[in-house]
Amino acid sequence: MGLNIGIDLGTTYSVVAYVDNGSAKIIQTSQDSVTTASAVYLEEDDTLTIGQEAKQEQKYHGQVATFYKRNIGSDSKDYDLENGRSYSAVDLSSIFLKELVKRVEEKMHQKVDGAVITVPAYFNDAQRQATKDAGKIAGLNVLRIINEPTSAALAYGLDNGNPQKVLVYDLGGAKNE
Repeated sequence: MGLNIGIDLGTTYSVVAYVDNGSAKIIQTSQDSVTTASAVYLEEDDTLTIGQEAKQEQKYHGQVATFYKRNIGSDSKDYDLENGRSYSAVDLSSIFLKELVKRVEEKMHQKVDGAVITVPAYFNDAQRQATKDAGKIAGLNVLRIINEPTSAALAYGLDNGNPQKVLVYDLGGAKNE
């Protein structure tokens, strides 16, 4: 049996976690952090770099894809990368997700069976479907797409069976860098 994971596919940074004995555990998918910059760089020979390493390439090459999540679910923008091809937000999300899952499998020494992916609460049906499509293109069994505030509420025990009031406020976190 493989691993089921949760992916916070962020505009600026992404995080992956799994549940172990009822507790969420974050998986380190970057060399020096549990967060991975949501950036994609494809060289002329199609060598792939994601994360902070991809962002470092931005200093030398302007063709690093960042903030593509903002355009997912629309045909409003294609991203031209160093390899001379254009990519949609779904394409870039799937490339990023595939590499992220590869890192998880290497770190955990387990195959990923399924994933729950979070999206902003304001995402419409087209954006949710595009996120799910990106996961499927990446080879993931997308178990569910859930709102980020819902995942936060679940993480803080809304599902523990005890009556309680919990307030979750989503401040957002994406910034232009």
